[in-house]
Amino acid sequence: MLEKERHVLIMEKIRENGFVHVKDLMNELNTSRSSVMRDLCALEEEGLLVREHGGAALPEIRERLVKKSEPAVFEKEEVHVQEKKQIARCAARKIRNGSCIFLDSGTTTAFLMEELAEREVTIVTPSVYLLKRFPKNARCTVYLLGGQYDAKYDMNGGEYAVEMLEYYHFDAAFMSANGIDLKTGEVMVADFALACQKKAAMKRSEVCYLLADASKFSQKAACTYAGITDFKTIFTSKTEHRKLPKNIMIVEEKEQ
Repeated sequence: MLEKERHVLIMEKIRENGFVHVKDLMNELNTSRSSVMRDLCALEEEGLLVREHGGAALPEIRERLVKKSEPAVFEKEEVHVQEKKQIARCAARKIRNGSCIFLDSGTTTAFLMEELAEREVTIVTPSVYLLKRFPKNARCTVYLLGGQYDAKYDMNGGEYAVEMLEYYHFDAAFMSANGIDLKTGEVMVADFALACQKKAAMKRSEVCYLLADASKFSQKAACTYAGITDFKTIFTSKTEHRKLPKNIMIVEEKEQ
């Protein structure tokens, strides 16, 4: 079957059902998973579909993540664990002893916290969740931002937390995100108040890094808080996307 014929069949299936599974396409097209993924990537680059976990959907029916629909931090602990560990290990190499850094809330930055336990660095974070991953014998110094506690994110936030950030000057900020739009260059988060806090932290930092596994490229969220070019490096995992900005670093197993 020719490539154009495969693309027509894929779009027919996705328009009929709203979503199509990779395994079903492999059977329908009698082809390999890698061939199906190349077809989906090509169609996504044309804006005809968006790839989701295990398949693809039409752009217009794809859910845009808001705080109400976003899973709680505890629900994301076991998702893409190896990828997150590799990203955190690679990002830790950017931190010099003696640095004062901001660690954003999130499950990937939690792994970075573990990587820094034996380092002589000062960490500022709004995340109670990260503190729970803080070893008792750690050498680093940690400051927790105050503010209103948010149980869903297991962190402190709000106006008081943003105000406290004005007292700090960070050598580097390590941020998280809910979604990244490669076409528009937007980096997104599901909660508007959280977006303000992230922007404030980035403003107080000499350099900013983003830690986001490849699943974030197939997700959009309600609020844009930064652009791809605002980060010196975006650490991510292996992705099927072929055209990536120069500041995106794919972290693979060799980084272990």
